[in-house]
Amino acid sequence: MLNWLAEPNSCPGLFYGTPAQDGFLVRIRTPGGLLNQQQGRAIAELFTELATVVDPWGSETIQVTNRANLQIRSTHPPTPKVFQTLQDLGLAAQNPSVDHLRNVMASPTAGIDPLELIDTRPLVKALDTYIQSHPALAGLPAKFSVGIDGSGAVGVGTRSTIPWEHRYNEIQLSAVLVERPVNDSITPADVYFRLALGADKQLCNIPVLIEPDDCVPVVAAIATAYLDYVNQAAKSAKKPRMKHLLQDWGVEYYLQQVNNYLPQPLRQMTHCPMLSPTKPYGHLGIHPQQQLGLSYVGISLQLGQLTAAQLLGMVQLSETFGSGDLRLTPWQTVILPDIPNERVTEVLQTLTRLGWSASADRPDSAIAACAGKPGCAASATHTQTHAIALINHLSQQFTLDCPVNIHLTGCKKSCAQPSPAEITLLGTTFEKQGAIVEGYHIYIGDDQESLKYHLGDATASNVSSLIEQLLHLYQQHQKTPNESFREFASRYFISDLKSLLKSLTPASKLENSTLKTA
Repeated sequence: MLNWLAEPNSCPGLFYGTPAQDGFLVRIRTPGGLLNQQQGRAIAELFTELATVVDPWGSETIQVTNRANLQIRSTHPPTPKVFQTLQDLGLAAQNPSVDHLRNVMASPTAGIDPLELIDTRPLVKALDTYIQSHPALAGLPAKFSVGIDGSGAVGVGTRSTIPWEHRYNEIQLSAVLVERPVNDSITPADVYFRLALGADKQLCNIPVLIEPDDCVPVVAAIATAYLDYVNQAAKSAKKPRMKHLLQDWGVEYYLQQVNNYLPQPLRQMTHCPMLSPTKPYGHLGIHPQQQLGLSYVGISLQLGQLTAAQLLGMVQLSETFGSGDLRLTPWQTVILPDIPNERVTEVLQTLTRLGWSASADRPDSAIAACAGKPGCAASATHTQTHAIALINHLSQQFTLDCPVNIHLTGCKKSCAQPSPAEITLLGTTFEKQGAIVEGYHIYIGDDQESLKYHLGDATASNVSSLIEQLLHLYQQHQKTPNESFREFASRYFISDLKSLLKSLTPASKLENSTLKTA
């Protein structure tokens, strides 16, 4: 196993090699997406050691993922020094056997969000410590995940009014304020956490309120009962997920099993406070912090990618203007916190010189793409290359009052974005004039699914022009500047959108229906 310290897993981690077409793939844990200056500098330095000499992608980048951790492709097996350094910095599991479990997710503005009910950072640390110190949890499926939302303006879960921002965790805790007694066991005007369980890309709300001090024991009980279910199905080819547990056991029986591991049973409520909605794409741009005189800046990245030099530059920027900290977001962006208000303009000017943007009106602020070829054998297309070409093309054409979510995926697994996309480009190949060319099936999504309406097909070389024309139609026919693409598309039949596109220039037309999928 060379330098690897744990058994391989289909989901990437750090202590075992996940082979891909272009080399090994590793992920670095960043609980809650929090990075201090020491961690940021160390990763930038170690990245050079991890990366191969020749990167077949043509670039050497580290990528912020949709779970707010860091991913590196085309790597050598890490050396013992890399493992030890990341463990010492709190960026790697102390016990390699639980490394495959997903990163604990939290709002990237925890502790600085003026609207949050509670700072979730101590809870993130406590939960991550619990997971790392209980090797039995290694028996859980790799997609076991915990999300913690302090109910501020920027949150994780499904509080956003735009579904493509949603993030699903198998265990989701969301802060609520109980302003009056619900029953004798609840104190008024206190903060509690509502529980939800994630399955099939949805969150199932559970009528349970949990006191903050009880969150770790409750999550531990939920995980232990989950592990019991997994162990009962030990002969299955794949470890069952939360969705299988809920299908087999049902919520009520599951909670009964959870109660067996608690000193007091969970208190189920007849009525639980509702969660407040978040502001769409509220993590981008300039926003005041709860700390007087300070602001944070949300920075857009192309597909979440940073070179080692750029990451180091981001850390230096934070050291110069802020506290030295960075926040990684589950939307593949970065937040620069603790900027004195009088220096915000200077920060924005510096960002512009470095080629970054703190604006939500750039087309790249809502475009996602999976690994694609050559890294993924399941992909039909070079999605990252095509996504960069699309971003560069659209950025030269216009800005958008509302970001439009476009998801390029090389197969139907949709790894890069778990939530419903507004526009999905599903990779395929076509036979055209005797040659096999890469292309995409184009879909318009709704609140529930990405592949709702098939708009048509296009070769990869024609996708950028076609999407440009589609977005021009959107801008021309918006009812208000704040109408999202999803709202715009919902006012039309798919045949109407096809007709509008066919009326445009020949370069933007959909491929003829006579093309055959290869």
